[in-house]
Formats: sequence, structure tokens, C-alpha cells
Amino acid sequence: MSGMDEVLSRIENGTTIDTIVKELSMNRSTLLAMIEFLVDEQYLEQADMHCSCSTSNLCEQCQCSGADTGHGMAMYVLTSKGLQFIS
Repeated sequence: MSGMDEVLSRIENGTTIDTIVKELSMNRSTLLAMIEFLVDEQYLEQADMHCSCSTSNLCEQCQCSGADTGHGMAMYVLTSKGLQFIS
């Protein structure tokens, strides 16, 4: 398996970024750059994350604020192109 195959396979299995970094002995910034490339090339897409808090203050003070600004947790899913690449 190439590096791209390994990263895509692990993302498909729900493996976290931190775990992928450890398992593949990669630098975190290298992995994040690879993920950005995979998104740009349409092998991956960022999953929509919606706030599930029940506060009535428009989520400004909850943990969800900033989730779409790069400060929260990002989740990725394989596109059909990504799935075809690893099959």
C-alpha cells in the first residue's frame, strides 16, 4: 500500500488523525497536508458537523463554536473516488 492508500483506508475505518500519525510514524503537519491534498483532489470530503448542544444562546458559548473554523474537530469521509482508489 502507498501512503495515500494507508491514510484513506484508516480514515474509512474511522481512525483518528492522532492514531494515524502514530501508526504511520508521520509528522502531524505532513498528514494534515496530505488530507488537504486528498480533499482538493476529491478523494475525501469533510463531513458536515452540526452542533448538538441544547443551549438557547446560539451556540456562541458552547464547545461547538469554532468547529467550522479549524479549531474544532474535523471529520472526513471517503468520496466514491476515494473508495475506488483503495479497492
